[in-house]
Amino acid sequence: MTTDHAPVTRPQDASGPARSPAAGRRPTLLALRTELRRGIAPWTGACTAVMLAVTMAAKADTWQGSWGETQGLLHTGAALLAGPLVAAAACWQGAREHRRSTTELWSSTPRARSARAMVAALPLALWAVAGYLAALAAALLATWPYAGGGSPFPSFAVVDSAFLVSVCLVGFVVGQRSRWRLTAPVLAVLLYVVLGALPYSEGPGQYLDPAMQYELDGALPVWWFAPAMVAWTGGLALAALIIHAARRRLLAVVPLALAAAVAPLILHTGGDLLRDDPAAGRLVCTDGSPQVCLNALDASLLPQASRALSGLIARLDGVPGAPIRYVDHNVREGSGEAQLSTLTRGWDLVRDRLSRPDDYAWQTAASMISRDCPADGDAPAGSDRIMNTDLAVTNWLAGLRAAQLPGAESDPLFRRIEAMPAPERRAWLGRYLATSTSCDPSEVPAL
Repeated sequence: MTTDHAPVTRPQDASGPARSPAAGRRPTLLALRTELRRGIAPWTGACTAVMLAVTMAAKADTWQGSWGETQGLLHTGAALLAGPLVAAAACWQGAREHRRSTTELWSSTPRARSARAMVAALPLALWAVAGYLAALAAALLATWPYAGGGSPFPSFAVVDSAFLVSVCLVGFVVGQRSRWRLTAPVLAVLLYVVLGALPYSEGPGQYLDPAMQYELDGALPVWWFAPAMVAWTGGLALAALIIHAARRRLLAVVPLALAAAVAPLILHTGGDLLRDDPAAGRLVCTDGSPQVCLNALDASLLPQASRALSGLIARLDGVPGAPIRYVDHNVREGSGEAQLSTLTRGWDLVRDRLSRPDDYAWQTAASMISRDCPADGDAPAGSDRIMNTDLAVTNWLAGLRAAQLPGAESDPLFRRIEAMPAPERRAWLGRYLATSTSCDPSEVPAL
């Protein structure tokens, strides 16, 4: 007797086929890809790039040619302008569920709130950073043809990018928590006011402000500057996101503790977050005598500076006590050095070209006289003669083209210097330079 054995079929699980972890992540990746390509995120990145590009282009004369000035201005723009913009966009993105009245619907889905928050906020943060990096790349490319010494500052690029991600997360949380439709613009205004006001405070708290304006020309950030600032801003933002979206809200203690740990370090360091660039204190000089010396960061300007001072140097040739070296730092009395005129980028220096070489020579000639005399009420008799003599000598040394006021050639004192025989003029200038710090009219030789 034989029996047929039918194949045994197992009942299908009522909950449906088992899903692999990869299959569970697929909808999240698809949603993330959609958010990256559509919605407000790409527009936020484009607006960030355009805003920073327009800001930099409007002040191109003041930063092209200096890596420090370039990233210093971009850092301020990223914090004060792009920061509020990104925060407002993220706030609007976070309030999307309220506007669509889908809050209860989303709460009924199996996807965790933390996953929904990251899918909605992360694309916007990535686009904001991409817009900033595009503006940074354009600014660095515009600076590179005119840059002398030094190099860009990767630490500031990291700090600015982390700040944009942080304000994006905070703005998103605010949008999720608030149902008021005007929350986004109000948040942008408040953030702009707070970030803009803190740098003007007298206390060390200003250094915790991501919008702190740093003088990067001739300076370098300390090695731990970027990690500390990222921990400070990122710690606060991540704690806010965890408190809002995570199931285990106690995890927010970790980023909060990290931010609290680095804050005293930043406060205590204060202005020492930047140290002097060794290249800014190293002199590069021309050959021959007298020498013209600039710091290593501005060494490319030496030929222009030498040409601008050629007339001044020629007129002082053979004069006893004439400077043996012209330097771009403060000089000590009796050192035989003369201080060069300070170059202001955007005014005296545009794209590493001296825009006013005659004025550069005049200011350098004027710096050779350093009289710290009393005010008019306490000035001794004859002080006017000293002042007029100083002006005439400065105009003659720098040349008529460099004279600050028109009509210098008609000044009687100027004409007397011009009319002197060369040996007599050299002897008189030697006596005059020997009294360059004196306020006693009886010591300063008369013309």
